Amino acid sequence: MILARVDGHVVISIGHPSLKAQKVVLCTPVDELGGVTGAPFAALDPIGAGQHTRVFVSTDGSWAQDTLHDKTSPIRNQVMGLVDAS
Repeated sequence: MILARVDGHVVISIGHPSLKAQKVVLCTPVDELGGVTGAPFAALDPIGAGQHTRVFVSTDGSWAQDTLHDKTSPIRNQVMGLVDAS
C-alpha cells in the first residue's frame, strides 16, 4: 500500500478494453508530510478521488484486475481509500 497524492486524470484514447469507461488517475507517492517520494504512476480510481487528494493505493495487480473482472487487464494500481485531512 502506498500513500499518494492525486495529481490529475488520465485520458485514454486507445487502450485495453478492460479500461473502457473506467476512471484512471495520475498519482505521485508522498510521505506523511506531503513530500514527494517517487515517480508518478497511473491508478484505477473506482471511488472518485479529486485532484490533490491524498489517497492509499494498492499495488496488488490482482486486486485491480478483480475490480475490472478481467484477469488480462494491464492496470496494476488501484485507489483504495481517501486520507482524511483533519
